Amino acid sequence: MDNILTQQEAALRSGQISDVHYSLQLKLEKGSQEYEGDSTVRFLYTGGKKGKLKVDFVSHKIEILWLNGKEETKYEKKDSFLLIPGEILEEGKNELRIKYKNLFDHSGSGFHKFTDPADKAEYMHTDFEPFEAHRLFPSFDQPDLKATYDLQVTGPSEWTFIHNTVPQTEEVQGNYKNIKFHRTKKFSTYLFSLIVGPYAVWEDKAGDIPLRILCRKSLSKYMDAENLFAITKEAFGFLQNYFGVPYPYGKYDQIFVPEFNMGAMENVGAVTFSESYIFRGPRIYSEYLNRANTVYHEMVHMWFGNLVTMKWWNDLWLNESFADYLSYYSMSNGKLFPDALEHFYVREEWAYREDQLSTTHPIAGKAENTLEAISNFDGISYSKGASVLRQLMYYVGEEKFRDAMRLYFKRHAEKNTVLNDFLSCMSETSGVDIRGWSKEWLETTGVNTLSPVRQNGRLFLSQSPSENNGLLRTHALQATLFQEEGGKLKEVWRKRVLVKGKETLLEESDKGQADLLLLNTEDYAYAKTYLGKEALPILKRSLHTLQDRFARRVVWGSLWQMVRDAELSPREFLELALDQGLKEPDLSVRNSHILTKALTVIDNYIPESEKRNWSDRMNAIAKEKSLLANNPEQEQILWFRILENTSKSEAQLTYLKELLDEKKAIPGIPIDQERRWTILARLSAYGDTESDARIEKEIAKDNTDLGAKKAFLARVSFPDAKRKKDVWDRFLHPQKEDSTDFLRYGMRGFQWGHQKQLLLPYVDLFFDSVISVYESRDPHFSSAFGHMMFPSYEPDTKLYNRTREFLDQKKTLPELLRKDLQQQRDDIARTLRVLEKYNK
Repeated sequence: MDNILTQQEAALRSGQISDVHYSLQLKLEKGSQEYEGDSTVRFLYTGGKKGKLKVDFVSHKIEILWLNGKEETKYEKKDSFLLIPGEILEEGKNELRIKYKNLFDHSGSGFHKFTDPADKAEYMHTDFEPFEAHRLFPSFDQPDLKATYDLQVTGPSEWTFIHNTVPQTEEVQGNYKNIKFHRTKKFSTYLFSLIVGPYAVWEDKAGDIPLRILCRKSLSKYMDAENLFAITKEAFGFLQNYFGVPYPYGKYDQIFVPEFNMGAMENVGAVTFSESYIFRGPRIYSEYLNRANTVYHEMVHMWFGNLVTMKWWNDLWLNESFADYLSYYSMSNGKLFPDALEHFYVREEWAYREDQLSTTHPIAGKAENTLEAISNFDGISYSKGASVLRQLMYYVGEEKFRDAMRLYFKRHAEKNTVLNDFLSCMSETSGVDIRGWSKEWLETTGVNTLSPVRQNGRLFLSQSPSENNGLLRTHALQATLFQEEGGKLKEVWRKRVLVKGKETLLEESDKGQADLLLLNTEDYAYAKTYLGKEALPILKRSLHTLQDRFARRVVWGSLWQMVRDAELSPREFLELALDQGLKEPDLSVRNSHILTKALTVIDNYIPESEKRNWSDRMNAIAKEKSLLANNPEQEQILWFRILENTSKSEAQLTYLKELLDEKKAIPGIPIDQERRWTILARLSAYGDTESDARIEKEIAKDNTDLGAKKAFLARVSFPDAKRKKDVWDRFLHPQKEDSTDFLRYGMRGFQWGHQKQLLLPYVDLFFDSVISVYESRDPHFSSAFGHMMFPSYEPDTKLYNRTREFLDQKKTLPELLRKDLQQQRDDIARTLRVLEKYNK
């Protein structure tokens, strides 16, 4: 039976249950794959002794169950829950106690256990969103049954134990210690945390708030705790003041945990992060900013999500949209990353992409069950919701927007909310009835496109609807006119524009000179923007002379949307990128908007016959630029990545091998462990006969878990039919020690575009296997398989038709699979449209 909870079941249960408290006792042993639990749930029951009460619980073995002090056997045990007959419950107070044994998880979720190959140390962490807390303890695992928790843990004395609160008592007896933690404040089950292991620890304070950063010992040499503490303190300094509510949870731990499925998780007072944020070498600025943004994002959740929580997962945006936007907004008000909102503009591309797919949904979406809730952790709930909040802030004003947040927390602290609760607070403080705005923005789908139009000597802004509906919205934005003077683009005017309907007048007397009208400068609106046809010749001459960096970002962002919409030839984009793009002075603009996009265009939007030519041009540029001795370090990192990514010919691969063997060198680029693995994977993928021996030699030097995973990726990359078949079978039937994270690395190495002939059999195998994968495996593994193993090495009409027919014929597909395949189908359709444009 599926491990899911429906919204209907949750609503029924929250009508029967209240005043919940959990007492947990856990015993953990070294080297064991199971642990012991003794958990008590106290609650008020008002269900009239009718029907059955569902208690969520995935258990290996229930040893004894007591109800109200008496041993009880009249219950049904299912794979993921217990059913307790209503007639044996008391009206009013009840106490359910269960003594049990359970197995650790290896999927990254639940109570995940990991053994570090570098020193054999064991690490455990919980990850419970949206519906996994019942893997650790019996619970009413839904967001609106908030509870308090008492936790007591016994385990090896050398381990550190981290919970949502600090220890109350700690006793050591021989090789074991027993820790009793302070009772928690009231919060939802998915925010409960327990992190265990011999962690390295750094300590600091933000005012009166104790701070800790923790990571496993074998990675401690890479941890830049001072930098992370500085970000954390700046975030606390801004957010407590901005929200008008002091941090509610006493202490703040940030723990970097192995094999984490997401970027981070906002457990109350004990945030867990992916170890991908532990940088083992220098990175480029945008990567430091993105990590800082994750720190801010999780802290915003302490208020939005933890203090005030959505009632059910259909209002996930009340958590994620706010955390997504306010993290960038808060950073922009600090000193460390004041340009954060420019990087928010980069992130919005996620929203634009997903909002144009057939799987799009309203920001205030629906989630009939917890499995559907997982599929809503997407670019709509995060990035589109965030962008729309930015628009709302611009519309009502920053102070009124802030005051609405303060009212929301004051009114709903430790409670659960729905859409109308937010709208009421915003309407009260802004003096504007926000319900109309909500209907237009939060309860609809699709993205509008805004374009400049010249007509009869006048300048207009034209609005068109999305493909899926005919909706024209109201947008508040900035429009800026630049004029070419003496070979340079100068700003003529910048104005706030309210867009309504199909056409909005911008300028009564348009002289039609050589100028560039840029829509949505500073990115206040959620809309795709196009450039006028007359803009392209100007950009080819003078784009690099535009002084305003954010404006340059918006130009490149508009060009990118036009390529994806088949409004601009990919060839023209590439020519512009390899001319004006190379003159772009800001490295993060050049990376995110120009060179990365150029690589995407080469991989996806030009015919196979021309890919090598463009790739070779990029490779030659990267090699030439990387050999300039006076380049800053971050620029060198960027050129090396492009050089590696575009190395395909024998000569290009030989150069990589010479770098690996230190026969050649690039100034300022040591071929460190991460770069060695990257080069080895590429050499293996192109069939280098020495690659297996090199991989063995490398793994002997790098005995870390990451070394093992990257070695697996490199081996899987080799173009050998038997090897591909063996690893395919391993994906479908994993070995006992295979974690989801380990298998994901293998999936990354499986498909290479140039191996198409070798991979053709896996088209049929994918469609034959994928349903059983989604039916039998956890959502994190299933989605990785569905995305990475889909045969997308060269999208063509045949694959499009195969995917479409599969979706049409299979009426009862798992919902998550249906969504993933619909997105693959839509992406192929878009690619085919762009290719058709290219060939004209």
